[in-house]
Amino acid sequence: MQRITPKLRHSLSLIPNFCEARAILTLAFAMALVASVLTLATVAASDEPLKRWFLIMLYLQWIGFCGAATLCWARRWLRYARPGVVFFVCWGLLVVIVMVIANFAYRGSLWLGLDFATADETRLAFIARHTMIAAIVALLMLRYFWVRHQWTMQVQAEGEARYQALNARIRPHFLFNALNSLAALIQVRPDEAEMMVEDLSDLFRASLEKGQPIARLVEEIGLCHAYLRIEKLRLGDKLVVEWDIPEEVLDWTLPKLILQPLIENAVHHGISKLAGHGVVRIAARDIFGRLVIEVSNPMPPSTESHRLGNRVAVDNIAQRLKLIYGEGARLELGRDLRLEGGVFRARLVLPRTAMPEPAQTGTGA
Repeated sequence: MQRITPKLRHSLSLIPNFCEARAILTLAFAMALVASVLTLATVAASDEPLKRWFLIMLYLQWIGFCGAATLCWARRWLRYARPGVVFFVCWGLLVVIVMVIANFAYRGSLWLGLDFATADETRLAFIARHTMIAAIVALLMLRYFWVRHQWTMQVQAEGEARYQALNARIRPHFLFNALNSLAALIQVRPDEAEMMVEDLSDLFRASLEKGQPIARLVEEIGLCHAYLRIEKLRLGDKLVVEWDIPEEVLDWTLPKLILQPLIENAVHHGISKLAGHGVVRIAARDIFGRLVIEVSNPMPPSTESHRLGNRVAVDNIAQRLKLIYGEGARLELGRDLRLEGGVFRARLVLPRTAMPEPAQTGTGA
């Protein structure tokens, strides 16, 4: 049995995906720029530079579109090929395509009486010259894509390592708090402590998973419910939770265990320090194509411990958001002193992301 490694699955990232309209439009624009450069380089030898630019651009666009269509078709056959195989197959296909189009361009220019191919150059010389140019340009272009591919793989590996390290940093913090809650119940209410252990197992399973870093909001809410059941056993009526999550946002995706630490901070640094009961409110909305999640809790009499206690989890969440979304997501913290006693709010603003496909596996003899 042979498992397909991530390196093989990502070999196609070596070249742009010419099955997408964006890549084709970029290629067409690049070919138009190249045609302009070639026209300016030979403008002194041509009486009609605009006509020559049009012929060169038409020639290059045919090469570009035919090459893009061929590479798009070849993706299915190169899906699991090694990067070196992808490199040389793509290079060979591009050279053959230029050879064929150069042949048709030479015959067409002579038949139509165009000055694209000079009469004193034989067809074989014309094809050979253009094929050699294509071979050199394609080699340089694919070399650039190769270097960019290696750099991308390195950045992804470093990002994954940093992400796992950030996940590992938050686990002890959560573990100590959970075990303290369990120790307070195990002698006085053993039946409820047993239920608490089951909820803890669900939370630890999610925390220790090393699969995809993205999950649906409904799954994260399930983990938060398990955590809040644990705290409800410890705090009793002192903890009140209000959920305001409309059904239309439940399928949104977000980083795993990104919401639970915010609720944990609201409980441990807010509710648990109050003399009476307090309300943790969790709300989510789709605002202009972004998921906005807000966790609020009443502030204890002294806000200094709340601010310092939040720092580890907040810094962790901010770094994880930057690794996954770049500058596309943010975490906002603030105090609302207009309400009696003051309210502390943590707000997540996340862009819409697609759920990543599960890793594929393959078998072989």
